[in-house]
Amino acid sequence: MMELFFGPLVMASTLRLMTPVLFVAMGGAFGHKANVLNIGLESFMAFSAFFSMYGSYLFENAWIGLVFGMISAALASCVFAVFVLYFKSNAVVVGIALNLAGWGATTFLLDALLHTRGVFIDERIKSFSSIDIPVIQNIPYIGEIVSGHNVLVYMGILLVAVAYIVMYRTPFGLRLRGVGIKSVAAQTVGVNSFKYQVAAIMISGIFSGFGGAYLTIGGSSMFTENISAGKGFLALAAIMVGDGNPLKTALACLAFGYTQALSVTLQSIGLPSQVVISVPYLITIVIMFVSAVVVKYRYRLAKQ
Repeated sequence: MMELFFGPLVMASTLRLMTPVLFVAMGGAFGHKANVLNIGLESFMAFSAFFSMYGSYLFENAWIGLVFGMISAALASCVFAVFVLYFKSNAVVVGIALNLAGWGATTFLLDALLHTRGVFIDERIKSFSSIDIPVIQNIPYIGEIVSGHNVLVYMGILLVAVAYIVMYRTPFGLRLRGVGIKSVAAQTVGVNSFKYQVAAIMISGIFSGFGGAYLTIGGSSMFTENISAGKGFLALAAIMVGDGNPLKTALACLAFGYTQALSVTLQSIGLPSQVVISVPYLITIVIMFVSAVVVKYRYRLAKQ
């Protein structure tokens, strides 16, 4: 039973499966702290996933593919910023429109540029290779979990620490959080709220570019229609649970990654596929419910 729930294969899969959600959540955390509701994270991932694959396909280089993905996601975040911050459009409507556009545009581009539908696999698509960490790879259990992942997995873990330091230990992070708490008050001390919100949205786009790239060149070397499959919404849920704090948000991503890894294991023991597929999303709802109850309880205690 312990092997089923906490075996090295499950825990190693947890790190791999949480990585795309973690990248998007770390970027979205900055937008959350700047008081920008961005449900368009899913579209950033979709555009990045396609163009990362396409860049890798054209140049047969995973790093160039990653650059393509980051640029495409950043451009999508610019569209979101222009409509929401400049034209004052409803953020939810713009996010939904971008999500639909991400799905439709990538499907169209798959047909127009690569003349295929559904799934595209080609040997010219290069993915990041796995890295064996010296010394650690020889440690029983720990080595099986930590070593042998591609570079994006390790970059995602490092990004959590970087995001926390930037958000809570730098003037930029202080001002960003000030804009999110009270933009008018921030402006009275000379902080340009508009610029900080634009910066937060751009950061979310760039980091989402890493997450989208992981889906196609993080090991799979392929692209499928609707490849993001709701991972942007899982990242949004993690942000809400962690209240934009990178450490708490990362823990929520870890929980989501674990439930996805566990669902694969449960399928191997004969559970119905419908149940297995729904497990990560059911756990997400449970985590958000518990988080909301805890927040409400703390609020009541604070008022007493």
